[in-house]
Amino acid sequence: MKHGLIIAFFFLLGCSENSVERNPYLFETRFDQSINLALPAFDNLNYQGGSMYWPNGGIKGLLLFNLAGTIMAWEASCPNHTPSSCSTTQINGVTASCLCEDYQYSLATGQPLTEGATYSLLFYKVQQNGTAIRIYN
Repeated sequence: MKHGLIIAFFFLLGCSENSVERNPYLFETRFDQSINLALPAFDNLNYQGGSMYWPNGGIKGLLLFNLAGTIMAWEASCPNHTPSSCSTTQINGVTASCLCEDYQYSLATGQPLTEGATYSLLFYKVQQNGTAIRIYN
């Protein structure tokens, strides 16, 4: 019994709360969207490196990107300032750019590519089953 308490004590000491820095500019939004990649509107997502803006879901819509057959979904609102009239990012090939200050982001990783940009694109969950894609938060 004594050994169990000691093990439990060290287990609790070893467990530390991983603090994730929350983006102060983007709020949590709940949505659940389904798309069918077999439809002509989504044809570009059937090819590696294909991307598109989807206005349904998220704060300012979604940036969808095909990374080696896996669909990535990012928040379209620029993560480095409060949503505004210029903060919807635009897709340029394999990057997204914010019209407010021209910050660039990778659609493959969400990471900022411009010096001075602190936060990465906000990632949303994606489930794929054949041509059916579910994007949600």
